[in-house]
Amino acid sequence: MIPVLSAALLLLWPAAWNGYPLVFSDTGTYLTQAIERHLGWDRPPFYSLAILPLHMTLTTWPVVAAQALAAAWMLGLLRRALVPAASPWSVVPLAGLLALATSLPWCASQIMPDLFTGLLVLAAALLLLTPETLPPRTRWALVAAAAFMTAAHQSNLPILLAVLLALAPLRRALGAAMPLGPRGRAMLALPPVLACAALIAANLAGHGRASLSPYGNVFILARVIEDGPGRAALDRYCPEAGWKLCAWRDEMPDSADDFLWRADSPLNRAGGARAVSAEADAIIEAAIRIAPLATAGSALRNFARQMADFATGDGLTAWPATVSPAILRDFPGGEAASYAGARQTRDSLTVPEPLGALHIAAELAGVAGCLLALALGWRRHVGAGFAAAALLAVLANAAVTGCLSGPHDRYQARIMWLPLAVAVPALPAMLGRRAAASAAVAAARRPPALRFAG
Repeated sequence: MIPVLSAALLLLWPAAWNGYPLVFSDTGTYLTQAIERHLGWDRPPFYSLAILPLHMTLTTWPVVAAQALAAAWMLGLLRRALVPAASPWSVVPLAGLLALATSLPWCASQIMPDLFTGLLVLAAALLLLTPETLPPRTRWALVAAAAFMTAAHQSNLPILLAVLLALAPLRRALGAAMPLGPRGRAMLALPPVLACAALIAANLAGHGRASLSPYGNVFILARVIEDGPGRAALDRYCPEAGWKLCAWRDEMPDSADDFLWRADSPLNRAGGARAVSAEADAIIEAAIRIAPLATAGSALRNFARQMADFATGDGLTAWPATVSPAILRDFPGGEAASYAGARQTRDSLTVPEPLGALHIAAELAGVAGCLLALALGWRRHVGAGFAAAALLAVLANAAVTGCLSGPHDRYQARIMWLPLAVAVPALPAMLGRRAAASAAVAAARRPPALRFAG
């Protein structure tokens, strides 16, 4: 337990340097959903519900402390799966490397569910590839954690399904030592099943719609409008189609973010996401019908842009309109003063340029390391399976966020620490096994006298 605690402390340095846990525009909603009992149209309530018993409207520090502990615990399980003979203390230098060279501590130190995308992939890989290395209670804890992390953010479900569906048929080729069996398959299926049930139940209770994402089509609508085909559909079919957005088709903003979040955007002037969602599918379908190749081309470009955009520190500005009111309204004066004195609140928090450059180089090295681990370990070592999971998660995350929401550095930064986390323990384990195997073969080929002399 002490190694995990030590590793967790290393992951909290951005919050300590800031003087307060990091926040983002969405942090205000995630804090107030459970406190003020409201369900937003764009975010599931489960992260908000989970952090309420941690902060208790007193201080938000326990939230990031719990996130750092979760990350350190998961890194410890990864270390045990890949290098079972290593000391439990080996998680500390691994966490230290990731704390310095990747975006992981910036995700762990922020009151946002972004950290859970990478941790979810690790949990799924552990349950898929090495469940026999885990005590029963740990396996069930991973199932519960994976179910929560899947439900915490709308993008996590398709990423989880992509990893499981792609890798499950290949698990033995990816180094898995034991068959899953019916019990193992059931445990692997529980996280997405439980998450889907929870999302549908919450949306039915809160919005009256039995849906995984009742207003998710509004994000896609914003995307096709920014890319162009959505504007073309509005120009061609308005005003005859009778869509609410027809009244503002000549005032569409240039970016999807402005369409979604600006107070005077056409979306809000047309009645908000709940009202526009009813016609969003028709506009999206018309956009695809008018310009199928342009729509597909835009999706590919957005995917490529998202793969290239992963700089750490996106959104580290002050958020006086979306976060400050929640802190001032729902937390005591001492907490509000601590928040007000933080570097980020004073708009003086940035990732130093040399550190940002190190992150990019180290994370690209992690991708290269996972490609090498996949080549070295195919059908030989389970590290190949973890490497494949990390690489597939990087691709799936870029596809889901880039194509459906829009490229942002923070979307890809939340997952780019994962390949390095896998490659660092996996490659030495593989190379050590290959060296031992080569030595054993060489010894077996020696003449008997030479073997005795050696």
